[in-house]
Amino acid sequence: MPEIGKFRVGEFAVTEYDSLDSTNNLLKKLAAEGAPDGTAAIALTQTGGKGRLGRSFFSPEGCGLYMSVLLRRDIPVGLAKLLTPLAAVAVAEALERCGSKKIGIKWVNDLYADGKKVCGILTESQICPDGSALNWAVVGIGVNLVEPPCGYPEGIKDRAGAAFESASENLRERAAREILLSLGSRLKSLGSREFIEDYRARSILTDREVTVLPEGIPARVKGIDGDCRLIVDTPSGERLLESGEVSLKL
Repeated sequence: MPEIGKFRVGEFAVTEYDSLDSTNNLLKKLAAEGAPDGTAAIALTQTGGKGRLGRSFFSPEGCGLYMSVLLRRDIPVGLAKLLTPLAAVAVAEALERCGSKKIGIKWVNDLYADGKKVCGILTESQICPDGSALNWAVVGIGVNLVEPPCGYPEGIKDRAGAAFESASENLRERAAREILLSLGSRLKSLGSREFIEDYRARSILTDREVTVLPEGIPARVKGIDGDCRLIVDTPSGERLLESGEVSLKL
C-alpha cells in the first residue's frame, strides 16, 4: 500500500494511498495501534471496499472518492448511532458545494441523486471497557463522483449513479477537502443534534411506501425522530426503526 501524498484539512491529517483493500480496515488497524483523533486515509482504488451488512463497495480507480476518518474523542455510547446520519448530512452539503447534483438521503446511510445511490457511509467503532463511551470510531465514506467509462457492473447498474455529471479539474481533491471541513464542523454539534433537521429535509423516504427488511413488512414512512429513527406506519401499527434497511416501493 504505497503512500502517494499527505496533506492536512482542519483537524484531519490525511494520507493518500495508491490502493488499499479498504480504508476502513486500515484505520481500524491504526486505531488499534494508537493512532490519534483526526487520522484519515484516502485510496485511489479499493480491492475490498466494504458496505453495510457485509456487502462490497465497487471502488474503481479514477471515478470515486474512497475515504475514512478516525475519531478518538469523548463520544457517549448513546450518541454513537448518530455518527452515520451526521456524516451523511456533512457529505451531502459538501458535494453540493462542489457543484454536484442535488443530494438526498435514504435512511440511514445512503446518499442519492436522480434516484440512484451515489454514496455509502459505513461507521465502525469500539466501545471503552466501562461501556460508557466510544474508544474510537472509523467513519468510511465512498462516493461515486463520476460514472465509470464502461458503466457500473451488472449487479448494481440499475441502482448506482454518480454525484457529478462529469469530471472537473481536481474534483476528487476538492470533494475530499469540502467533506472533511463539513464533517469537522458538523461533529461539533453532535451532542446538540442540530444536524437532524437538515437530515429530515434531505430524506427521500418521508411519505413514501416502503418495505421493511428483512421481514418484508409493507409500511409508509411518517418521518424521522430526534434519535434519527425511522417512523413508519405498518399494518400492525406505528414502529420506530432503530437500524436495518427499508426498500422503496417503485
